[in-house]
Order: sequence, then C-alpha cells, then structure tokens
Amino acid sequence: MNLENIRKDIDALDNQIAELINKRMKIVENVAEYKKQTGTGITDNKRENEIFARVCTGENEKELRMIFETILQASREYQSRVISSSV
Repeated sequence: MNLENIRKDIDALDNQIAELINKRMKIVENVAEYKKQTGTGITDNKRENEIFARVCTGENEKELRMIFETILQASREYQSRVISSSV
C-alpha cells in the first residue's frame, strides 16, 4: 500500500463524515425550531455530557472529544442563527 492509496481511503471517509455532518445539521435545524417555539435555551450541558459519554470512548477518546466539542459548538452556533432568523 502506498501513500496515495491511503489518502484515497481517508478521502472516502472524509466524504462520508461530511455527509453525516450535513445530515446532523438538518436535524439540528429541527431542534433549533423546537427551541425557538418553546423558548428553550440553546445550550444543554446534560445532553452534551451524555453525547461525550456515549461517543468519546476507546483508544481515540481524546481526539473524539475534541472533534465532538467542535461539532457541538458548530451546532450551537447554527441553532443561534436559526433562532435569530425571522424565517
């Protein structure tokens, strides 16, 4: 196996990750609409801790935590934009 082939494998995974994040953000939009309608706050520390406990395990726990912290931050920022919009 050479570096080019390895990078092709990584590229394929990156494409899958991007697709899943796009799907996640569509669901986050629904969450934001719900929060907008109910006046619920954007940040839910209990929920975030549940996510970390569920997905940040194994030999790459530290890296997964960093990645999911970024995903959740982006989700909060997106929710804020959705809630602030008059759509």
